[in-house]
Amino acid sequence: MNNQIFLPKTENSNSLTKGIDTWPIRKILEVMNQEDHRIAPSIAREIPRIQEAVELVVESLSSGGRLFYAGAGTSGRLGILDAAELKPTFGLPGHKTIALMCGGKQAVFSAAEGAEDKEEDGKNAFMIHEPCRRDVVIGITASGRTPFVIGVMKAASSLGISTVAIVGDPSGPACDYAQTVISPDVGPEVIAGSTRLKNGTAHKIVLNMISTASMIALGRTYSNLMAGTSPTNQKLSSRARRILHEATGSEPGQIETALEQSNGDIALALVMLLSELDAREARAALNAASGSIRQALKLATEKDMCCKPGNSKEPGRCRRRIPGGPGHTAPRHGQNAVHFGTPEEAGFDVRRLEQAFQVVHRTVGDGEGPIPGAVAAVVRNNVVLGPRAWGWASRTPQRIAATPGTIFDMASLTKVMATTPSILMLCEQGKARLDDPVALFIPEFGTQGKHTITIRHLMAHTSGLPDHMEFWKEPLEGKQIVDRICGLALAGGRQPGKQVVYSDLGFMLLGEIVERVTGSNIKQFSEEKVFEPLGMSETYFLPPKRLKHRIAATEFREGLGQVVWGEVHDENAYAMGGIAGHAGLFSTAADTARYALMWL
Repeated sequence: MNNQIFLPKTENSNSLTKGIDTWPIRKILEVMNQEDHRIAPSIAREIPRIQEAVELVVESLSSGGRLFYAGAGTSGRLGILDAAELKPTFGLPGHKTIALMCGGKQAVFSAAEGAEDKEEDGKNAFMIHEPCRRDVVIGITASGRTPFVIGVMKAASSLGISTVAIVGDPSGPACDYAQTVISPDVGPEVIAGSTRLKNGTAHKIVLNMISTASMIALGRTYSNLMAGTSPTNQKLSSRARRILHEATGSEPGQIETALEQSNGDIALALVMLLSELDAREARAALNAASGSIRQALKLATEKDMCCKPGNSKEPGRCRRRIPGGPGHTAPRHGQNAVHFGTPEEAGFDVRRLEQAFQVVHRTVGDGEGPIPGAVAAVVRNNVVLGPRAWGWASRTPQRIAATPGTIFDMASLTKVMATTPSILMLCEQGKARLDDPVALFIPEFGTQGKHTITIRHLMAHTSGLPDHMEFWKEPLEGKQIVDRICGLALAGGRQPGKQVVYSDLGFMLLGEIVERVTGSNIKQFSEEKVFEPLGMSETYFLPPKRLKHRIAATEFREGLGQVVWGEVHDENAYAMGGIAGHAGLFSTAADTARYALMWL
């Protein structure tokens, strides 16, 4: 029993698949598919670390270094697959990628059990390639404990070489030698310890992301076209012509001539067609741009092109600064990181929790019904489970799948997540009290019998103010709406504190109080005092347009004739510039969990 304490968590048994050997085949397949749905959300949580890995790879390759992969068994084969694809897909020279497989070539096709048990073998396999500081190493090990991989990582680290660990268990010693650790938590395998399943799939996806994003950053695509390669068979030859036609709009005859003069090099032919350079000049531009197609085109259009003979100007390279510099070890968890854990850690019965998630899954279905998509997370005992995503973030005008990182219009949760804590902080600081009259802060509000309405009344929705008014139709905007509320009389003999009427107007006033007391509007105050301290880095008023691809569309607005997407759906909040105490906030499930943990 004591030995089990030291087992990697990738060896844990999955309580959902107890007795799987007695199940009908259909149930086995359905549960396997259900478990596979945990993979993408687990990877979404690792995107910041995956970005760090991409930056390390780009820095290495743009500096003349090489990309090493190291693994054993399934992990080693995944490294070989990724390395093998970079030349035919992106035109990266073959000597730039080296896959180190424990047990050598024979282990690619048949298991070499025991071959992974020596760190020295990993070190020797690595050192024979005469590594240098410009190189980068990606170690792949589900357990985080494979000696062969540890040997490679340890040797690389001792030489000051950048290292990335892709693991299923971040507590393993391989992570001690990694500058960046990527650890998607996919949960126990359907068959305990068979990490070729969810862990293997997750690691393959992560490798796809690292290599593809790196090649894009290095300029080895043109837009989303695979333009950095050379056609080596009939299928690729036809693809080359389609790529060149889409990228340049050239006629078939022009494309054939360019391909002939470039010896089938798509990137070279593309530069020739778009810049009207001959093959020699286009090649010089590509060489000067380190293979980056867009950079080569930029150089080709400059009057004094740096790649011309006699010009000593050094071309710009696609380099990215790594925070902390070479050898810097980034923390594995941010200061405000939440703990994304297991059902057991949170004190849940695994089966019952899964049933709860499946309720959401069934409700969304294929995303073509009344609820296009959803993201769900559960918070208990300081542990966050999920987020898990289903369906679509947007069905029109673009189809975008919901992901754990989808950003939602929080609507009236703005009241809870931004305005309420802001007001309570002012009270905590002694700048306001719950039973202070609103007119103390907004003097013009104290007319028409409203002088006795307090902050508490506004927050408890007992002020006597109307629930909602269509100010945008009057039409009013900005502070005009606050002025209009201040001029209202309480209707129907309503008295403060006597009746609960859920009121947007009350929270519009609370947002105004925050601004009058602090000099900062509700956006500025809540970002500085609430969201940033809690690590809610993806919670915004006025979300940046660059994030639109991550934002869930809200609804089709008849008056606009279009879907509201990336802008606040509440008309009054929109008329107030998207910043209001009652609506306007956008956030993710993970950030909402961070906020919930603050209260819990």
